Amino acid sequence: MEEPRDFLSGLIVGGLIGAAFGLLFAPAAGERTRERLRRQSEEWGTRAREQADRVAERVRETAGTVAEQVRERADEFATKARSSADEVIKRGRDTFDEKTDQLRRAFEDGRDSARGRSRERRTPEGSEG
Repeated sequence: MEEPRDFLSGLIVGGLIGAAFGLLFAPAAGERTRERLRRQSEEWGTRAREQADRVAERVRETAGTVAEQVRERADEFATKARSSADEVIKRGRDTFDEKTDQLRRAFEDGRDSARGRSRERRTPEGSEG
């Protein structure tokens, strides 16, 4: 992409230099030639400033567009990240609750089983009947 721009820059600079030499060596009086050079350089300066302003405006517009796209992508990413994090947290809580319930049931079953055996041991064998 740099080559066309370099070529164009070289073409413009070469044209300006050629025009300046053409004016310098043209068969006209020195003062008249200097006046033409002055006017021409002012015109080129004005054109260059206008072109620079147009380029700067395009750069500002492009930068604004790029910045907006970056903001939109960042917002999308943040939303997806939040959604994924919420989902992971929910799954973690569900799993935790499930395992807690399983552990509680196992504990209660073990406790009940231990209590049942304790009662069996406390009652004399021949007194039941």
